[in-house]
Amino acid sequence: MSTYKSPGEDGIFPALLQKGSKHILNIICQIYWASIACCYIPTAWRVARVTFLPKPGKSDYTGLKSFRPISLTSFLLKGLEKLVDRYLRDGPMTVLPMHPRQHAYQAGKSTESALHQLVGRIVKALDAKEFALGIFFDI
Repeated sequence: MSTYKSPGEDGIFPALLQKGSKHILNIICQIYWASIACCYIPTAWRVARVTFLPKPGKSDYTGLKSFRPISLTSFLLKGLEKLVDRYLRDGPMTVLPMHPRQHAYQAGKSTESALHQLVGRIVKALDAKEFALGIFFDI
């Protein structure tokens, strides 16, 4: 995280976490452990401050598509997300690799590749005059 990025609604700058880490690291670890153990994300971390930046080169700025939303979220939550991500990638996912059709946590795969695969299956079923049944499961 860049040191002087704008904070989320909780007002915590990355500089505080980086420069003050020796003083607050144990407290943050306790908060993270409690958050995971209780399956609870603090309310302040779930609030995002959204700023709309005008897209360059637009002749008219009266429509929504002329702006790009930037969401400023809690750096404490971003830190927890990075720790959980690293744990999953370096731990369970090395022992139990993802199914090839899984798109999350796989290099070169994304929401776009998942949608492309879905549309491809639907088109194949339609071309064969068959039905396509879809079940959507998002965690």
